[in-house]
Amino acid sequence: MYRIFFLISSLLFLAACSTNEKREVSTLASIKDTKVLQYAIEGKNLYEAYCANCHQKDGTGLGKLIPPLNPSDYMVEDIGRTARIIKYGQSGEIIVNGQVYNQAMPANPRLTNLEIARIMTYIYNIWGNKEGVIDANQIEEFLKKKD
Repeated sequence: MYRIFFLISSLLFLAACSTNEKREVSTLASIKDTKVLQYAIEGKNLYEAYCANCHQKDGTGLGKLIPPLNPSDYMVEDIGRTARIIKYGQSGEIIVNGQVYNQAMPANPRLTNLEIARIMTYIYNIWGNKEGVIDANQIEEFLKKKD
């Protein structure tokens, strides 16, 4: 009986470890381009400091209160809008993956274009996304547009 319990416990532990390992592989470890990886590493640190409290480290959001970024049809459909939301915040109703959200996101006016570029390079190159480097010049252009 003890052996069966030990065997089942061991298998569950290995399954849990392999799940975490797969999640990590689908993030930074999957980025092969060194410039993208450099931006993404810096972006991960910034994401964890400015975004993960609400959107969570794995980008899954907070239930029906905070929308997910992993996965997010809303984020993928307009990269420029994401830059503007990070910088200027957002209020009002949005639909992400068919779910309605109406929680305001605060602005981050102190973030530089380079910092936003690094955050966006991170979130647009993990969780199955492959956008490449999003640089500060692109962010400057994105921020000029009005939604």
